[in-house]
Amino acid sequence: MKALQGVEGQVQWGEVPTLSCDVGQVRIRIAAAGLNRADLLQRAGQYAPPPGASDVLGLECSGVIAEVGAGAAWQVGDRVCALLPGGGMADEVVVDARHVLPVPEGVSLVEAAALPEVYATAWLNLFQLAALQPGEKVLLHAGASGVGSAAIQLCKAFGNPCWVSVGSADRLAYCESLGAQGGVLRHDGLDDLNDFGPFDVILDPVGATYAGINIRLLAMDGRVVLIGLMGGREAQVDFGQLLAKRGHVLASTLRNRDDQFKADLIADLGQHVWPLFTEGRLKPQLARTFARADAHGAFEELAGNQVNGKLVLVMDDTLS
Repeated sequence: MKALQGVEGQVQWGEVPTLSCDVGQVRIRIAAAGLNRADLLQRAGQYAPPPGASDVLGLECSGVIAEVGAGAAWQVGDRVCALLPGGGMADEVVVDARHVLPVPEGVSLVEAAALPEVYATAWLNLFQLAALQPGEKVLLHAGASGVGSAAIQLCKAFGNPCWVSVGSADRLAYCESLGAQGGVLRHDGLDDLNDFGPFDVILDPVGATYAGINIRLLAMDGRVVLIGLMGGREAQVDFGQLLAKRGHVLASTLRNRDDQFKADLIADLGQHVWPLFTEGRLKPQLARTFARADAHGAFEELAGNQVNGKLVLVMDDTLS
């Protein structure tokens, strides 16, 4: 089958073997795949797949089930989306059936490709690891990103006022349209966030350059959840400030979690989050789609860091 891989810093289509569909798995004929920063890192040779995972790019996809392994609770023809450790940018993928969710009512297959990774990431880090409680205040760095746009909507749905840091006034307006209370432009500095804090939970994909300000902005018993290193990996911090606030710093990744952890997370999403799409309280934030022939253009668009929401690569436009 055809699949997209990272080769010497570029993306390249090639032939890869078709996998068997074993017990507890399903085969999905892929309609579309969401793009994530992890794909950029893998393309650059900086983020290897977990042991045993496909080296094909793509951490989420949507499509139609083409084969069901023994014990899997799906039917051939079901419209689904899936969280993947890799393999989403291909003609088809074989995945643990427990990592699959139905396409929400009213959501297209293409839109559904933009849901699993960002909503799983936002839900895991805000509501499971940080144990966000109703009314607690949240700060989302890179608020207009795919994860940020999902997190804003979840905060609004579950009663958590949130603020953002972003790169432009247009992106701030976008975040506010989703439900953010306000925020700051990062090139103006982050000190004005003091006007909105302190924050009970801070979700940070930036890392080193934001480490000090995060601790200063933290509320008593607050939690910083680190999910990326866009701003570097080494920083000097004042542990005295952290100790005085009884603060917590959590570091979190999703891709290398084990199958049972992901199954439990997907089940939680299905119970608490997916119904909100049907109710219209959550909406896919699809910024732009690209044809599979323009995979290079899709990756360059994402690398430009100007995307509000998600980019999706359409793999098979005959599926609907």
